[in-house]
Amino acid sequence: MNLKRLLFTCAAAAAALYVAFLGALFFSQGSIIYPGAQIAVGPAAPQADGVVPLKIVTSQGTVEALFLPAPSAAVQQPVVIFAHGNGEVTDYWISALHGFQERGIGVLLVEYPGYGRSTGLPSERSIRAAMDAAYDRIAADPRVDRARIFGFGQSLGGGAICLLARDRPLRALILQSTFTSLDSFTARYWAPSFLLRDHFDNLSSVRNFSGPVLVIHGREDPVIPWKQGQQLAAASPHSTFKLYDCGHVCWDPEHLPFWQDVMPFLLAAGIVAHA
Repeated sequence: MNLKRLLFTCAAAAAALYVAFLGALFFSQGSIIYPGAQIAVGPAAPQADGVVPLKIVTSQGTVEALFLPAPSAAVQQPVVIFAHGNGEVTDYWISALHGFQERGIGVLLVEYPGYGRSTGLPSERSIRAAMDAAYDRIAADPRVDRARIFGFGQSLGGGAICLLARDRPLRALILQSTFTSLDSFTARYWAPSFLLRDHFDNLSSVRNFSGPVLVIHGREDPVIPWKQGQQLAAASPHSTFKLYDCGHVCWDPEHLPFWQDVMPFLLAAGIVAHA
């Protein structure tokens, strides 16, 4: 076998292996993007004080949402719709978000299809349907001021909130540890972005959102570089960017200036009466 033929054979074998790799990656992308769908939870929502489980029917299945009303708030309270990261479930966040309730803000935790006790399969389309339906359900609640509903998303949850912002009138957005789009990650897998089924184009959502946006990111984030958070903030003329000394999860309101940043932001947005 001459050298030219050997090189051709090696190149053909490498190309075949690469195509096989891309095929495996294409069919496994669901488990890569949505690993939290494998988290086992109990058959019923946690029995925490004040938690109101909601079953919401969408075109993609039945999803669970947990409403945590602010106990001290008057009728017509503001509400934050919260969306968690891709490796979590809503049960993890019930106690973590009590700070909003203590400040007179109700909390709606929306589970993704295929996660926790929700049926269906997670995808950009099914998550969008779940977020829209959850918004409609909570906006119709007489305890809620629908003019003061805002979104807060962590990591993939920022993508879920950005999808909601495309379809429903949110007063403001808080995006923490959020990416510009999933397309930005394909290079890590030596793959072209057109193989992605779900894109979550958050940059475009922020660019088209007319309300205020607070973007928070960890300086030491190993999953989503903080430059992506900076890019999101730069996409809106109504944005504020905060860089914290933390990693990807970046949730430690006892030691990070979360409330010092969030409450003035919500005051300026007309969501709360005082910071």
